[in-house]
Amino acid sequence: MARLQLTTIGLVFAPSAYSATSTGENLATTFAALLAVIGVIFALAWVLKRMQVPSLMGAKAGLKVVSQLPLGQKERVVVLEVNGEQVLVGVTPQQITLLKTLDTPMAEPEQSPSFSSQLNNILKKNDAS
Repeated sequence: MARLQLTTIGLVFAPSAYSATSTGENLATTFAALLAVIGVIFALAWVLKRMQVPSLMGAKAGLKVVSQLPLGQKERVVVLEVNGEQVLVGVTPQQITLLKTLDTPMAEPEQSPSFSSQLNNILKKNDAS
């Protein structure tokens, strides 16, 4: 009788024991899915940054920072271009002050070379020597 009960219990619970996946597999699957989602988020952020959509990057049409010069830890002087007109403003943590409207527009500084191009130049110099 006891043997029959054990056989019955074994038959009832055996299929569920064999079909269950181990916790290691569940953890690995969950971790892989998490990494995939994080990867998609970073990829989308990179694509949006490369596209440089002004409305997504926080820039407004007609408003651009031409140049800025830090004067202290949190203070700086900024030349802004607003609808084709350039203004000089002082920026502090407490306020922004219009210092002057520029009569002659300031030339925009040349774009500094990208990190990758600077690194390539350094590597070429090291290879030549």
